[in-house]
Amino acid sequence: MVKDGVAITLRDQKLTVFRGGKKVKDYSISSSKFGTGSTNGSHRTPLGIHAVTKKVGEGQPEGMVFKACRPTGEVVPVDAAGRDPIVTRVIQIAGLEGFNKNSHSRRIYIHGTPEERNIGRPASYGCIRMRSCDVMDLYPRVYRGMPVAIENCSQATYLKAEKSATSPCISIPKEIVAKLPTDEMRFRPSKRKYRRYSRYGRTRYAKRGSGKSYSRVRYVKRKGSKSKRRVASMRRRRRS
Repeated sequence: MVKDGVAITLRDQKLTVFRGGKKVKDYSISSSKFGTGSTNGSHRTPLGIHAVTKKVGEGQPEGMVFKACRPTGEVVPVDAAGRDPIVTRVIQIAGLEGFNKNSHSRRIYIHGTPEERNIGRPASYGCIRMRSCDVMDLYPRVYRGMPVAIENCSQATYLKAEKSATSPCISIPKEIVAKLPTDEMRFRPSKRKYRRYSRYGRTRYAKRGSGKSYSRVRYVKRKGSKSKRRVASMRRRRRS
């Protein structure tokens, strides 16, 4: 249980701030409409213990749009038609357990949303959405290394477990905090050993298009490096 940190209960869509084991403030949120999970590309909200890695947006006006955790200069009003960007403040988190260690690379944030009409019910694509006024109030209350527990229960159930003497207290050691990501979130796709194209598919496409010979493209690895280089050979060269 979190004694000094943030607890997010998905059953009733609440975010609660604790200090010394006592509830300080709670807010309504919106989690993923696809449910819970940590699979890449699932757009689900991960469960388990996380930690705050970085806060972005201090001094920015309410409704400021963020892209790649950087302000764009555009301000979007509440419930703007056809708009659903990340706004106002961004709180980055990283998973500390084996099953949710990819939360940081999945770009799971606590952030503001212009779609405040959906707050209180699952409507996001994995992140924890909040009203702009609420995320601005939460922003100074959190710090780097602060534990964030995401649980699939109600706030009442969590508070009851919080009072139990048998519940373990969650605290993040300084050694773990020092190893948390410090740079801005950058999405890195999974690495592939090789990228190959169908030789016959390219041949048929070339014959239907122009009737000319085609270039056969393959990718190989350089020795001593993970990078790839493109090697192209022409059929007409082989015939000559």
